[in-house]
Amino acid sequence: MSSLLRADIYRMRKNRLTFVSLILVLGFPVLITLMYLGIQALFSLDADIGEAMDGSVQLFSANSLISSAYSLTNNIGLVIPAFAGILVCTDYSNGTLRNKVIAGNKRTAIYFSHLVTSILFSVVMITIYAAVTTILALIFFKFNKEGLEPLVREIIYFVVNGTLSFVFMATVSTMLAMVLRSIAPTLIFTIVLAIVLMTANSIIGILNYEKYKYVVYFIPTFCSNFFNLQGLSLINIFSGTAAESKDLMFAEGMASYLFFGAVNTMIGLLVFNRRDIK
Repeated sequence: MSSLLRADIYRMRKNRLTFVSLILVLGFPVLITLMYLGIQALFSLDADIGEAMDGSVQLFSANSLISSAYSLTNNIGLVIPAFAGILVCTDYSNGTLRNKVIAGNKRTAIYFSHLVTSILFSVVMITIYAAVTTILALIFFKFNKEGLEPLVREIIYFVVNGTLSFVFMATVSTMLAMVLRSIAPTLIFTIVLAIVLMTANSIIGILNYEKYKYVVYFIPTFCSNFFNLQGLSLINIFSGTAAESKDLMFAEGMASYLFFGAVNTMIGLLVFNRRDIK
């Protein structure tokens, strides 16, 4: 598998789509920061709105900008998983995958090589995007530390949870690419699934969580909405202290990502192993 993985990583590095993705993850934070600054400037012209903003949690704070970095439905949150799926699909379109099978490579090794490559692509891109977003946010906006004790733990939870949400989506896009074998449906289903999952998570968050406590275990990425560097908004959904609540949700979120990621991989591998490669 090592030779397959090296070859796939090399092709990923040389692919124009990777270059385009790199431009986007560097460009989007700049555009969004400029948009925030522009809206903030317009609001500051209205005394009533400016006074209301000063008296409450700042809408245009570093927290709000940073908290959007790992969202699966923001600008780059939809692009990265879709691009990861397209990168896998190119092996079908250019005949590379067929050549791998003819050369005697095991299909399981081929699948996992693509999966690891997709995960590396997703993690690198979202890390760059989040880092640039954070730097610009801290330069131009105030960071509200209220409700963030201890801050280090909150940041670790936020980064780990956000990164794993994109690792999970890499298992989704890889599965769809290897099963559907075509760029268009892979692109569409990846984006639609991300939107559906996050919508379901948002609805659960609005409803009485305790009543639907076990439903969320069947919704991957349910935990991602709760880690936003602005404090735990649904802190009363568990009994116990805030730290205990956050720890429990973090553990459940990680278990959710790992379980459903493994399910995606098993389904994709099962279909791929039974499908003819022409």
